[in-house]
Amino acid sequence: MRKFSEILIVLALAVFLSAGSAFAYGTQITISDENYEGTGWYSNREDQETEVGMQANQSWDLEGWFLDGTSLTMVGGYDFVNGNQDLYSGDVFIDVDADSAIFGDIDGEKKGNFTVQETYGYDYVLDMNFNTSTYDVYQLTDTTTTITSLEWQNQGSNPWRYDAGGTLISSNNTFNYQTGLTDAETGFEGGNHNVVSGLDLSFIASDVPVEFITHFTMQCGNDNLMGQGTLAAVEAGGGGGSAATPEPATMFLLGAGLVGVAVMRKRFDKKN
Repeated sequence: MRKFSEILIVLALAVFLSAGSAFAYGTQITISDENYEGTGWYSNREDQETEVGMQANQSWDLEGWFLDGTSLTMVGGYDFVNGNQDLYSGDVFIDVDADSAIFGDIDGEKKGNFTVQETYGYDYVLDMNFNTSTYDVYQLTDTTTTITSLEWQNQGSNPWRYDAGGTLISSNNTFNYQTGLTDAETGFEGGNHNVVSGLDLSFIASDVPVEFITHFTMQCGNDNLMGQGTLAAVEAGGGGGSAATPEPATMFLLGAGLVGVAVMRKRFDKKN
């Protein structure tokens, strides 16, 4: 009986600990970049993974996307602010309806960061300024130009950056940046993690749920970070959020209930 009580207490603690981790950034929405081969760093996962044949270590790793309401977060071992070996961060691209983004195992003809009149199926871009922690939002059009990834065998990582064209939706939006986070704080492996959070997707919210794909890469295309999520329908009063996101109160009640059961069981055991 004592063992039963101890198990319940451990379960309750696990609920509280997992709730704290889950609510830090929201629900993870990372998906496969569909460019993989074999096992290890080139396998079909995102944490501890880079594109096939590319540099394979934590400083090049883009690890995951999270969604909390309309707030988007990305995590990586890659240094988003300073880059790595003079290869710098790109922009965040959004495919509304998750129906046209082009990614996967795609080769090009030659190496270089080329400016092209191509959106790769994306509808919006968050034009990131990592020096000032701000970004502008543009709706992309047929005349929009973007910049490709450097490596010819990494063209599934396109686009790297927004160049010009389209319609300005908003400007000087701010985001948060954290560096030096641990595995326990992020839920990823590698020992050192950087977090870009507070990217507001409310500009694509609607009175019906909105599915979307999000994309980010660095200049060389060494890793391609893809995510797929759903924004809940915006309510009449302006509410809404990410679909299927658990409520903190629910987790609290569940944890409290488990602790209560354990305590009552212990008292019952003493009486008998």
